[in-house]
Amino acid sequence: MWCIAYGVTGDRTAAEDLVQEAAVVALGKLHEFDAETSLTAWMGQIVRFLALNERRRKGRERTVLADSSFAAAVEPMPLKPATRPGGVSSKGELRADQTVFDDELAEAVRSLDDMPRSCLLLRIVMDLSYKDISHVLAIPEGTAMSHVHRARKALRERLESAGVVERSSP
Repeated sequence: MWCIAYGVTGDRTAAEDLVQEAAVVALGKLHEFDAETSLTAWMGQIVRFLALNERRRKGRERTVLADSSFAAAVEPMPLKPATRPGGVSSKGELRADQTVFDDELAEAVRSLDDMPRSCLLLRIVMDLSYKDISHVLAIPEGTAMSHVHRARKALRERLESAGVVERSSP
């Protein structure tokens, strides 16, 4: 459920909160659950709808700096060195001196649209089958497979262009 929430919001903390909120909502609507259907799919839909609502709500919020003198007083954090150690070989092995792979990967995952990100996380992190992903997200199995395939390809291309992984041979 967390993967679905994170897939939609891209925010770890919000995902944790949304899963808890979904449990409360599900308990309140337990009488609406059809025992002949999948509990996982039913819960997945609740999480997904709550996450979509959260994303819309966050999109409407405006951030306003209360006092411009505060911004001037805050010193910017030093950036990491721009050197890229190569991170990953073409065989997927991490180098011992890699330091930017996790940040680059997290940013690449966040850059995916919510449905492909959800499918990819459910497949990779939760090791769900495509059939289970299709039930949880209420999409056709073939669509789940396509989302995972395209998400992996997009991640690979983004990490290659950032120089974090070696370009694969054609």
